[in-house]
Amino acid sequence: MIAFDRTIAIRAYAVPMFNELNPGIARPQIQAANFEMKPVMFQMLQTVGQFHGLSSEDPHLHLKSFLGVSDSFVIQGVPRDALRLTLFPYSLRDGAKSWLNSFAPGSIRAWDELAENFLSKYFPPNRNAKLRSEIVGFRQLED
Repeated sequence: MIAFDRTIAIRAYAVPMFNELNPGIARPQIQAANFEMKPVMFQMLQTVGQFHGLSSEDPHLHLKSFLGVSDSFVIQGVPRDALRLTLFPYSLRDGAKSWLNSFAPGSIRAWDELAENFLSKYFPPNRNAKLRSEIVGFRQLED
């Protein structure tokens, strides 16, 4: 009888709750009649590079590059923020993708909110303070 109870508990844990699998970004409302993501959108994101979440990567540069790609597409009936929210997950990989997937389903509803969260995670205030300290405290070495 105890083994049976454990099986139920393990099975309940192993069966996914589909409402928890929804992305953290709320699906934006798009009024365009025939909106579809074009392969060229993904190709351009691949060309500028995906953000992995490594400390050596520049999150500001990633956002600038991403905005350059996403803002190059103007689709009638599709708000700019909706296109950005739809495309942004495809600009991430590895740890950064895991970070985005850690948000509660539908909790991110606006581009500014997503960009702010992204910069808070990958360019926190202590990193800014460290860089500022390095700039202020520079000194010339011998030779």
